[in-house]
Amino acid sequence: MFLRLSARPALFAMLATTAIACGKGDGDSGGDAGSDISADDLALAEATWAEINGYESWGQLDPWVGIQASTDVHGDYVQIWANGVAESTVTAAAGGDMPDGAITVKEGYSDEAGSSINAITVMKKMSGYDSANGDWFYARYTADGTVTMAGQSAVDMCVGCHAAGQDSVRAWTW
Repeated sequence: MFLRLSARPALFAMLATTAIACGKGDGDSGGDAGSDISADDLALAEATWAEINGYESWGQLDPWVGIQASTDVHGDYVQIWANGVAESTVTAAAGGDMPDGAITVKEGYSDEAGSSINAITVMKKMSGYDSANGDWFYARYTADGTVTMAGQSAVDMCVGCHAAGQDSVRAWTW
C-alpha cells in the first residue's frame, strides 16, 4: 500500500493518539492486546465473564449511578456496578483495601443514551494474583463477552491510571 505524502501526517497523528494508554477516548482505547493474553489469563477472563453474569442487577454507588459523563479512557459516558463485596466495602467506609472477591464492572459508551457498548471492563480483587499490581485482575470485553485484554496484557493499560485511586479503585473512596 502506498500513501500519498499528504496522508502521512494524518496517519502519524492517528497512530500517536492510539498509543496513548490513559486518556480520553470513545471506548477503551489503546491497542487490542488480545494476542498477548496468556492462556491462564484468558481462562481467568472467561471465568470472570461467567461470574459477572447479571451484573446489571448489582449496586451502583454515588456519584456513579446511571450513565455518567466521563473524561477517562473508558468512554465519553460510563456506567459502573459493584458486586456485593465491593459495595459493602465502600458503604462501610472503614478504609483499607478491597477484600478478595470485590468486583467492579464498567460499561463504556460513546453517547449519553448508552445505545451501544464500546467495551466492558472489569476489575477483580484476587489475593496472590499479582501483588505488584495490588492483586487486581483486569479484563476488557466486547459487549458479547469476547476477551480483548486480560491479566498481564492489561496491566500497563490499567495500572497507570488506577494507581491514583484508593486500592486502585478510582470511582469511590471508603
